[in-house]
Amino acid sequence: MDYNEVYEKTKALIVDYLKINSSELKPETNLVNDLFADSIALVELGFQFSETFNIPMIEAKPELFVMKDLVSHIFNVLSE
Repeated sequence: MDYNEVYEKTKALIVDYLKINSSELKPETNLVNDLFADSIALVELGFQFSETFNIPMIEAKPELFVMKDLVSHIFNVLSE
């Protein structure tokens, strides 16, 4: 799976879960500060990423709250 596929799948999961317009989610968007995702949303999204990409559960760490950093993390785990 290439980076763009990971980005689009991740974006779709976030848009669906947070019930936002896809135009609100850009590479530099912070899920907490910009989209107001709470801790429950972050945990639930972590489960969805884990199931969708068949990767270990992603911890809700501040360095992964920015979309591009989250996608890079998922892509790197998939590339291992």
